[in-house]
Amino acid sequence: MKISVIIPAYNEEITIADVIKTVKNVPEINDIIVVSDGSTDDTVAIARGLNVDVYQMKENIGKGGAIKRGFEKTVSKEVLFLDADLIGLKQKHVYNLIYTIKENT
Repeated sequence: MKISVIIPAYNEEITIADVIKTVKNVPEINDIIVVSDGSTDDTVAIARGLNVDVYQMKENIGKGGAIKRGFEKTVSKEVLFLDADLIGLKQKHVYNLIYTIKENT
């Protein structure tokens, strides 16, 4: 099963690295896509520095628009959406969400 994670982000330079690092430590995740929704801080640079796919939107169009953009960029059938500002995200949380995806496929 190939699972992509899409992370819409708007000015999340403080939290984005921890979210990405946590997700990268879950072997079942094969693709991480960050969609910067018009961020004006270092969100894009931080995400790119962690070697994930980053799409930078020039303007803020909202979380729904950023999610749609990320969904258009993935080829996976299974997609997990995570907020970029999750504090305290652990691998076990990601596994719990993945288990739900696996149960329903």
